[in-house]
Amino acid sequence: MLSLSMFITGAIIFTLYVCGLIYMINWGHDSQKRKMDNDPEIKNKK
Repeated sequence: MLSLSMFITGAIIFTLYVCGLIYMINWGHDSQKRKMDNDPEIKNKK
């Protein structure tokens, strides 16, 4: 029974880690896109 509880605990931790990782990747992508959209040097080159 200890093995099953350790597996469930590990699965929960792994799931939270992957969800957090995906969230941080999306947040970094969105913040970089906002910075590039507001960059005056890039707007002048278009």
